[in-house]
Amino acid sequence: MSHPTDVTKFLEDLDGGVLAERLGTVLSHAAAAATNNPKKKAKVSIDLTIENIGSGSRVGVAHKLGFKIPTEHGTQSEEHTTETVMCVNTGGEMTLEPKNQFDMIGHPHRDKDSHQEKH
Repeated sequence: MSHPTDVTKFLEDLDGGVLAERLGTVLSHAAAAATNNPKKKAKVSIDLTIENIGSGSRVGVAHKLGFKIPTEHGTQSEEHTTETVMCVNTGGEMTLEPKNQFDMIGHPHRDKDSHQEKH
């Protein structure tokens, strides 16, 4: 069974939150440019490339944020690419930290070990 990735959390985790912040700025800039040049369109794109890293359940997510916005006499464009390592959990859900880790402090096996040492 598939476990969908929480898209909001995923975007906030990419590049330590910088991608989401940058996207907000670019979207506002594109909207302002489109309203200032009503006969022209602005374009914002996010390109994600996901590839396996090593032999575990981690992937590298390369994220490219690009935009092309109209100006009075042409266009302005830019692309910015960074990468974030994500964990792949059960069902393909991607998160920054693995969900299958358990808390070693207070885990039931520690109580058994402590109890055995006392006897």
